[in-house]
Amino acid sequence: MALKTRKGNFNRLKLFIIIMKIWKDINWTKVNLMVFDLQRKIFKASVNKSIGKVRYYQKTLVNSHEAKLIAVRKVTQDNRGKKIPGVDGKLVLNHLERIKLAYDLRLDGSADPIRRVFIPKGNTKRPLGIPTIKDRAKQALVKLALEPEWEAKFDPNSFGFRPGYSQADAKWIVTRQIQGAPKYFLDADIKSCFDNISHDYLLKKLNTTKMFENQIKSWLKAGVTDFTFSNGTEISENRAGTPQGGVLSPLLANIVLNGMEQLLKDKFNRNVRLIRYADDFVVFSKREKIIVESKKLLQDFLKPIGLDFSNEKTRIGHTLIGPNPGLDFLGFNFRNHKVSVHHGVKNTKGIKQNFKQITEPSRKSIKTHKEEIVALLRIYKNAPLSSVIEALSSKIRGWTYYYSLSQSTKTFTVLDGWLWKRLWRWSVKRFKGAKRAKKRCFSVSGWKFGFIDEITKKKWVLKRYDQVKVRKYVKIKKGASIFDGQLEYFSKRLALHHPLFKRLRGTLVKQNRRCAYCEVLFSPDDIIELHHVRDKNGRWLKEFQFVHGHCHDKIHGEKKSNR
Repeated sequence: MALKTRKGNFNRLKLFIIIMKIWKDINWTKVNLMVFDLQRKIFKASVNKSIGKVRYYQKTLVNSHEAKLIAVRKVTQDNRGKKIPGVDGKLVLNHLERIKLAYDLRLDGSADPIRRVFIPKGNTKRPLGIPTIKDRAKQALVKLALEPEWEAKFDPNSFGFRPGYSQADAKWIVTRQIQGAPKYFLDADIKSCFDNISHDYLLKKLNTTKMFENQIKSWLKAGVTDFTFSNGTEISENRAGTPQGGVLSPLLANIVLNGMEQLLKDKFNRNVRLIRYADDFVVFSKREKIIVESKKLLQDFLKPIGLDFSNEKTRIGHTLIGPNPGLDFLGFNFRNHKVSVHHGVKNTKGIKQNFKQITEPSRKSIKTHKEEIVALLRIYKNAPLSSVIEALSSKIRGWTYYYSLSQSTKTFTVLDGWLWKRLWRWSVKRFKGAKRAKKRCFSVSGWKFGFIDEITKKKWVLKRYDQVKVRKYVKIKKGASIFDGQLEYFSKRLALHHPLFKRLRGTLVKQNRRCAYCEVLFSPDDIIELHHVRDKNGRWLKEFQFVHGHCHDKIHGEKKSNR
């Protein structure tokens, strides 16, 4: 491919390619260590409130070739999710294109229009703003510099879109809040948070250098188009909000909402507790008056941002008393139940009380899950049974692992009964009769949904919900951050976040929680994949290894080139 370079810069570009060789030969270990070292320095300077050092290290970071390479890798390789191109139509880049993109990457204050696409959310559709591949890389570069600065400033009970923090941490602390005593709560939802954030307020709160400010401003003000690749459409002005779909948008939303917890602490001291995950949050207090006042304070906090509460989804209630006790948060239902003193929990003095706390999957999350199962069966109505079982297993495994953090045994048992009836009706309809359905789909002993492959004699059996056991979870340490050098601590927590690690924990421990290829410690924001090992002759071995996503690509790329 012919490279279009600026006049007089060809030798520089050639030198850059020679230094970095080709993409697959880049020493990512050295690149990662260099970038992480600068991020650690930014974090430390931010903790010490040394603004001058923060700005110096940030400038050094965004101008380094190493940071540019990581930014490009994150948006072209590490993005394993749904890939939607921007208005440029580009998504997959070859090695040389990645090298050129990294070379050309600079914060010049320019931005391309974003492409608007809609994804379903409940009964409505949520708009996403998809930047071009170049703008995604630039956003990833800015995020590398800004994230460590703000990780040192974020409220301690903010858990959304932060490296090493998860929904499980937020769920744990909500449970702890109502274990000791029933409380009043404010269950709040911000109306169209990402779409209504004031640009002026955001830029003022960022309080960053002109280089970052101009670049972020250009992204915020970039036009929006319902672009199709056959013909472009009119570009509309974006006057407010941070478009969902951008690499930087979650971080900017977190920055804007930061300070709510501290606001309530300054006013009510320890009599109130706010737990936030992204734009969803809940406030707890033993006194209803404090909850009412907190709502007013938070509304005043959100007003200059251009935000307000959703009246339909925001309510004040109690975890034990009232017409509708308990609250739904992050897909769980949190509630205190009245019981006899003999079955109650003990207070701090060791005296049993007449209530207990129960956390279980919410009715809404159960309903949504059932709808997804029904839709899946409709899609796979004529597919091979092995494909049906694989698809159902994947859906059930992910759902049950998430909700196994709660007292979900009863829910899992009920879902087993519901799913069996659903699968029986599906089988009878597909194979036109009960006898054929039993022979084809329930031929495994015990009336389990499955079959025995006639050729391979392999048993295909769908696992039950209640085969997943309730698991314990340890909340992240207060104030812990990946940028303060606690890589060992965060690598030890990996098994808490993914069922794959839990199932193959022995393999992870055997590797000392390091990538089997590059031998770098795994971190929370890494893309980690399972590699099936082959011998020198290319034959599969009964051995698996955990590797980084980009290392996995490199392994298979090397094997392809060797054949």
